[in-house]
Amino acid sequence: MSAQEPTPAQPALSEQEMEALDNFLMSDATSSEVMMLDQLDGFFTALASGPSLPKPEEWMPRVWGPSASDAPKFASDAQRETITDLLTRHLNATVWSMNQELESFEPIFDLNVYEGDEHEYLDGENWAHGYMTGIAMQRDSWKKLLEARHAAEVLRPLYLLGSPDITEEEEALIETPAQREALSKKIPASVAAIYKYWAPQRRAAEERIHGKSDDSDMKHVSRNAPCPCGSGRKFKKCCGADKGEV
Repeated sequence: MSAQEPTPAQPALSEQEMEALDNFLMSDATSSEVMMLDQLDGFFTALASGPSLPKPEEWMPRVWGPSASDAPKFASDAQRETITDLLTRHLNATVWSMNQELESFEPIFDLNVYEGDEHEYLDGENWAHGYMTGIAMQRDSWKKLLEARHAAEVLRPLYLLGSPDITEEEEALIETPAQREALSKKIPASVAAIYKYWAPQRRAAEERIHGKSDDSDMKHVSRNAPCPCGSGRKFKKCCGADKGEV
């Protein structure tokens, strides 16, 4: 089963499988540029919520790092197959979760505690960095959204926490744990808006692959019926809305 065809038959990774993947990412088999689990989750969410899902040979190398020299040193072919399977299943599960349970989608964020402060802070900085990496990998495909009317507002928490190119004034907005937590809490809403924005384009691409007509399916959907994209929202509030609306 490819990453383009997620199904409920491929559930989210178990706690033990997540731990195994996390341990490999942190092991000496990978370079210092490898994505950690929270960053990987953000990266996969960007791929799942964007205009089209890239092929494994396109996204897999970026997990390990920005250059070919960052490729991991697997102990055996069996280990390579196991890790590849875990990565693919995690992406598939992310795609399925966003398609079926978008309103309750939960990113994998850090929880940090600081000396002298009893509060446990939610920190989506690494996650957002992964998401922005996913956008950068397909920047030409994302151009329409990046230039859309309210894009800056929707992307703001992801950009402030995850972009390497923010200004000194913007850095002042993420200095404290409380500031980062407040922005992190806004990320799920931003991701949901982005997912819905690209839904018509993703669906059209999938239907071209399967030889179906996008228009013929949409013409017969009542505006008050559940949206065919699986978001759980009414068609008129989801894919039936203005496609340029973010």
